[in-house]
Amino acid sequence: MWKLSLTVLVLFLMTQNVSAMKLLQDSTTSCSIKWTRFFSEDTPTKTGDWETLNNFRREYPGEICEKPVAVDALLLDGRPATVSGNVFTMSPSVGLICLNANQGKGKGIHCMDFKVRFLCVN
Repeated sequence: MWKLSLTVLVLFLMTQNVSAMKLLQDSTTSCSIKWTRFFSEDTPTKTGDWETLNNFRREYPGEICEKPVAVDALLLDGRPATVSGNVFTMSPSVGLICLNANQGKGKGIHCMDFKVRFLCVN
C-alpha cells in the first residue's frame, strides 16, 4: 500500500477522469490507495464477456471496497485490453462489459476474455 499526499492522489484521479471533490471535502493530509487483485468472472458467452463489479462482490465478499475510483482491464493472458480490437464499456461502478453484438455484424468477431481490477482509496 502506498502513502501519497492528497495533491498527488487528486492529480492521479483527475487523469483517470474521476471526480475528487468528495475526497477533498472528507480527506486528511494523506490517503492510501490500493489496486485489488485481478478478477475474471466468466469466459465469453454467446452474448459477450461480463466482468461486473456486482458479480465479483457476490462471489468474493469483502475483497473490493465500497466505492472503487478506477478500473483497469487486461486480456486474460495479460496483454493490454486495447489490443483486443473489441468495443467494450468500462467504469469503476460497473466493471467491464463487452457485447458480441457491438463487435461488427457479419464479421464473426466475438469478445475476448478480459480480467479487471479496481482501485480503492482509504
